[in-house]
Amino acid sequence: MKIADIKDVLTFAAFRPEPDDGSAPWIRRFPNRRTLLLNVGKNRTSWRGLGKGGQLGECGTQRGDFKDIAASFAAEWRHLTDDGWCAVSLNSRYVISLESNLSRKEGIEDVIRTNPRAALGAKFERHRRYALINNPEHSTSVVLSCDEEVIRKIETTLAEVGLKVGRIACGPYTMLRRAIEHVNSAETPPPGTAANHLFVICCEGSVCLLNQSGDAWSELRSRSEIYDEDPSPVLELLGPTRRSDDPGNLEIVFVADHAGTDLPERISAHFAGHKFQDLTQPDHLWALLADLRSA
Repeated sequence: MKIADIKDVLTFAAFRPEPDDGSAPWIRRFPNRRTLLLNVGKNRTSWRGLGKGGQLGECGTQRGDFKDIAASFAAEWRHLTDDGWCAVSLNSRYVISLESNLSRKEGIEDVIRTNPRAALGAKFERHRRYALINNPEHSTSVVLSCDEEVIRKIETTLAEVGLKVGRIACGPYTMLRRAIEHVNSAETPPPGTAANHLFVICCEGSVCLLNQSGDAWSELRSRSEIYDEDPSPVLELLGPTRRSDDPGNLEIVFVADHAGTDLPERISAHFAGHKFQDLTQPDHLWALLADLRSA
């Protein structure tokens, strides 16, 4: 055995996941290397450097076609990494939908990545990649569907400028998934007091809304890149405030890609009289992408 191998065992380096191991959190795959985080939309791309140990660094945003942006900023992006690895959040050409009666087999959320037909049955479409969240209490599922061609174009474009894609996610879907986990991991309320939740996810101009009545998911609406500086389209998508016999029984769960906007105040005012919970953390999207286990 070589001395280097013994050193790796003593420092636990031998037990670290490989860079292309998609099952491990991003920061564990690159504990001592700088990487790049990208959010790719239809006409806008943003990025953030991730330093050794997970510190967020330099950032930027550029409008235009992704291929042109990558060519223009290739040198800067490579400079932000040690060996070219990047994680990508897709913010266009995806569909988030609510489906019923999909397979509930154990591990099906992992199976859908390698054998989506087995998980989706007749709902399966060729040339698409999928992910899903099964509701453990009801027969509904949140399904993410992404265009395979778009993903391959992103991978090819980045390879051409000297970068390697270690993970591709969908920001709005991942933020929704984490919000659902947060709300439903809370302590079970007494019978007859379960709140109804409206999840409002805003990610760099894209919006996803999910109604949860008790434990059941009843309606989902998703639109990509519908607003820019003016968030009015978000309020229009929300529509009029839903009324019930007990207005206080509806709780709005809001999450955005970053803190510091007036969206929480505007949405809270839109649903005056209802509970409002803002789960947004500083650099929310980048933090999730850096520690993403599944997307």
